[in-house]
Amino acid sequence: MAYYLKYRPKKISELDLESAKLSLTEILQAKEIPHAFLFYGPKGTGKTSSARILAKVVNCLKLKNGEPCNKCDNCKIIESNRSMDIIEIDAASNRGIDDIRELREKIKLSPSSLKYKIYIIDEVHMLTNEAFNALLKTLEEPPKHAKFVLCTTEVKKLPGTILSRCFSINFTKANQTEIKKALNRVVKGEGLKIQGEDLLKIAKASDGSFRDGVKLLEQLATNGKNISSKRVSEVMERGLGGDNLDEWLVWVYQGQISKALSWFQEAIKEGLDIGRFAVLIVERLRDVLLIRMKVETEASDIEGLDNLESLKKLTFRMLQAAREVKGAVIESLPLELAIMEWQKEELVIPAKESKPVIKNDKVKLGQILEKWTQILEAVRPHNHSLEALLKATKPAAFDGKYLSLEVFYKFHKERLEVDRYKQMVEEVIGKVMDQPVIIKYYLGEKQVKDDIIKNAEEVFGVEVN
Repeated sequence: MAYYLKYRPKKISELDLESAKLSLTEILQAKEIPHAFLFYGPKGTGKTSSARILAKVVNCLKLKNGEPCNKCDNCKIIESNRSMDIIEIDAASNRGIDDIRELREKIKLSPSSLKYKIYIIDEVHMLTNEAFNALLKTLEEPPKHAKFVLCTTEVKKLPGTILSRCFSINFTKANQTEIKKALNRVVKGEGLKIQGEDLLKIAKASDGSFRDGVKLLEQLATNGKNISSKRVSEVMERGLGGDNLDEWLVWVYQGQISKALSWFQEAIKEGLDIGRFAVLIVERLRDVLLIRMKVETEASDIEGLDNLESLKKLTFRMLQAAREVKGAVIESLPLELAIMEWQKEELVIPAKESKPVIKNDKVKLGQILEKWTQILEAVRPHNHSLEALLKATKPAAFDGKYLSLEVFYKFHKERLEVDRYKQMVEEVIGKVMDQPVIIKYYLGEKQVKDDIIKNAEEVFGVEVN
């Protein structure tokens, strides 16, 4: 059994997050316990463990001072995951109204063996609006034999109507002392030998997550119970931040895909925590974005990530991949695809020495018209929607710097003037014509062919008037 499951807290007093422990102790010792709880906060902070403890508290046959005995039949069946009255639902996979309707029908039935049915809904923010409305009706008129624990990492996505029906507890990121306490419990239980300063290093690398810290300790223990400082340093340096992460990000950004993938695969073989690594990528890119936006931060910059628009796009692509890692059949695949797709991304900047030299000869409008088909083809790999929009324009004038493009529909003009699209067109034309170009769009007469209009309507799913 994985360490984080084997050593998860079994009583309120064993919870390592002090703020959550105090809140739960207070409410569970009250005369009336709420029928619905909301546990919110970052992953790995003890939300699900606390929900299981709550289930034992309200069902324990020998409750003492608000704590479950962990010895009675009810506690044992809950602890062993054998109770049919403890229902855990992953809202990410069961997010529709039909799933909640099924829950509402089954909740009417009395518990099979326990006093209370406990519904633990994880990632509850993933429910659809219709599902939230259906859940709200149950929370407003719950049967006496049922209690709910809603867990989420994104509380801002929950409707206010749901929030108002729940007793909320904020599971904040754990501090290093709290994580070290949790790690010590594992060290003692497994008979591991590790220096206190090395445990602190693990706690720092865990970014407030008990689960990540324990998983990292388990990774370190795969080579034996004696964990040396050298071993800890090696693992810390292998993808858990620092200069090597920055270097890897530069490889990805500059399109050195083979190099980036090779490093990634080697790190996986060495035991890289892919989920944690995905989060670190996004956090590091965010740090650099804040620096570029001149926001005060203690983070350091990364030399080589020199274009703000490209940096935004890379951050967004990695954010998407990080979200997909958790539910992926092959955990590494979302990141691998993101790395490979980035090679085709819109604004990957070449190395400084390969930038085109600006010539003094001014390109004429006729030359642009001659190469217009080539320009459209060059745009296609970057963004086929943008190519469709450009087909509905006409180069009208060029003074050596500003290229005027006539657009025939207001909707098209608004889309083309989006900063990222405008910059992309300018870069593509500049590359094809070997000269910097600034685009100006203006609304002309409606002379666009029907097939072009149809193309744009299909791309954007709207009717062009």
